[in-house]
Amino acid sequence: SGVKNAGFDLLVTATEHCYDFGTDGLRRTLFTVQKTGLSTIGTVENAEESRHSIQTVNGIRIGMASYTYSDLREDGSVGLNGLNAEADAAVLVNTFDPKRLSRFYTEIEGELAAMRSSGADITVVYLHWGDEFSAAVSDTQRSMAQKLCDLGVDVIVGSHPHVVQPVDLLTSSNNPDHKTLVVYSAGTLLSNLRAESSDLPSGHTEDGFLFRITLAKYNDASVRIAAVNLLPTWVVVHG
Repeated sequence: SGVKNAGFDLLVTATEHCYDFGTDGLRRTLFTVQKTGLSTIGTVENAEESRHSIQTVNGIRIGMASYTYSDLREDGSVGLNGLNAEADAAVLVNTFDPKRLSRFYTEIEGELAAMRSSGADITVVYLHWGDEFSAAVSDTQRSMAQKLCDLGVDVIVGSHPHVVQPVDLLTSSNNPDHKTLVVYSAGTLLSNLRAESSDLPSGHTEDGFLFRITLAKYNDASVRIAAVNLLPTWVVVHG
C-alpha cells in the first residue's frame, strides 16, 4: 500500500528470490501486490495468463514483460536462488538461463509478436540479470541486450546488481533505424544494503537513479523515444 500511495502503478515480481518461500510465497506475493490495485509482470497466478502487460499512457500503448535469470537443469526443472522450483510453480515465473539463451530468445520473439498484435506502440523488457555488486556490465548482459535490440525491443531495464551500471543506446544489427535504450542496472532504490553493514568496500549499493522516458507519437502513428532523464538517488536511513 505504501508503494501504491507513493505513485507506482506496476511492479516487477520476477527475481531470483520470488521462490524463496515456495509456491505459497510466490502466489501470496501476487495476491498481496494486486489487492492494492497494482499491476504486475514477471509472475502469474496460472500458466494460462498472459506473460506480458499492455499499459496505455497518454494514448500510447506500452507492452511490457519481465524475466529473471534462473538455472535450467538437465531434467528440465528450474532453479531459483538455489531452490528447485516445483513444476507447477516454475511455469508461473518468466525465467531465462544465461547459459542456454536460445529458448529465451524464442520466447521473447513470441511475446513481442503478441504485444504488437495487441496494439503495443513500444515494447519494454525488464531483466533481472548481471553480476551482483559489479558496476561493470558483463559480456552476457551486452550480448543479450544486443540480441533483444535485434529482435525489436525498444527499452531494456535491468536490476539485480544493486549498483548503478551504464545506460546505453544500441543500434539493431538487422535494422540501422531501430535503436534500443538499455538501462543495465538502475542501482538501489530501497534496501538494507548499507556500506557499513556489508562486505562491500564502498557505498555503491546505496546509489541508484530514477529515470523518465519521454515518448513521442508521430503523424504516421510511429512512437519513438524523444528524451531520457535520470535523477540520481541515495538510500539513507532515518531514525
